Amino acid sequence: MKVDMKRKKIVTVTAIVLICPVFLSGCWDRKEINDIAFILGTAVDKEGSKYRMSVQIAVPRELGGSSGKSGGGKGWYIESKLGKTVRLSSLEIQRNNSRTINFSNRRSLIVGDELAREGISPIMDVFTRTLQNRLQSMMAVTEGSAYKILDTDAPIEQFPTEMVRELIMNFTKEAISIKSVLNALLSDGIDPVLPLLKVDDSVPSKVGEPMKNVRIVGLAIFKGDRMVGTLKGDLVKIMILSMNQNRNTEMSIPAPEGEGDLVFLFKESNARFVPTIRGDDVTMKFHIRMKGSLVENASNFSPTNEVGMRKLEKLLGDKVRKDLTEVLDILQNEYHADSLGFGEIIHQHKPKEWDRLSSRWKDIYPHVKVEIETDVQLKTVGQALKPMGLPQEEIIHD
Repeated sequence: MKVDMKRKKIVTVTAIVLICPVFLSGCWDRKEINDIAFILGTAVDKEGSKYRMSVQIAVPRELGGSSGKSGGGKGWYIESKLGKTVRLSSLEIQRNNSRTINFSNRRSLIVGDELAREGISPIMDVFTRTLQNRLQSMMAVTEGSAYKILDTDAPIEQFPTEMVRELIMNFTKEAISIKSVLNALLSDGIDPVLPLLKVDDSVPSKVGEPMKNVRIVGLAIFKGDRMVGTLKGDLVKIMILSMNQNRNTEMSIPAPEGEGDLVFLFKESNARFVPTIRGDDVTMKFHIRMKGSLVENASNFSPTNEVGMRKLEKLLGDKVRKDLTEVLDILQNEYHADSLGFGEIIHQHKPKEWDRLSSRWKDIYPHVKVEIETDVQLKTVGQALKPMGLPQEEIIHD
């Protein structure tokens, strides 16, 4: 009996030893890092009937240390090819590269404005089918050709595409990524918006030798998958506040008395739209609460008491109403783009009403009325109430 038990144990152990290798074959398809070309960023443009795909590829021998350079050259280079589709243009890049290109470390996807105006849907498909394509990569539109962004200096970051990524992440609370754009394209009652980039000189030529830098100059407004226009300046600020995506917004207003301007920083804000529907008449009640502080007094007005503070709060509230009214007029009557997601808000709050209105939303949306209510609170005006450097007799008190 003992012999039989011993034999069974031997057979069991032998079976385990023989079976284990079957489950230990996880490295059969591995690729050595020396055989991979890592894509840091992608730019897509339209040239005639073809797509130009440009990629920024890391150069390992030039990477090292905090500067990202060890051999005296750039830590990246650019490949750019034309193809009938985005996938075919990437295959052309692969044919020109000794290593297997890999998109899993891509920081950003940049689209030229010509392509954006024709429609971005044809290029979005490929980013959902390949596992390497990270949907969390940042996405933006450029003024002019997108490939120019890849060849900027971006002196603070290792790579220009890393600078684009950081700019977009600091632009709004929830960074605009490939995933968020796809969600907007596939959702009812909301149109996508994207940061608008531009190549800019770091300094005027008379000041010094300029470097090519990247900055966000506005928002690209889409109707469906097509870019229909842009917003810039103060209209971008109120748009971001209305989207409830404010991080740090600065607003300036003329002094209520005297001459000059005052600048305020708003780090806290909360905005909401509440729909009221009667038949086909839709009204959106908009309420925004903002808390901020004075960061610069470039005027001769001094808000030395509560009366002066209330004057400033009223002026800021008036500016919010004026700018938002202008933005809504552009979105509803010029671009016909539901960028603030009125339809989606109705869908969330009143789903039965949305079922009734959704098929005719494109005709109803331009006539949606918006009632604006503001609540601006200035908690502090800094360490000094008076404008610094002005004689007492020149200062105007509230």
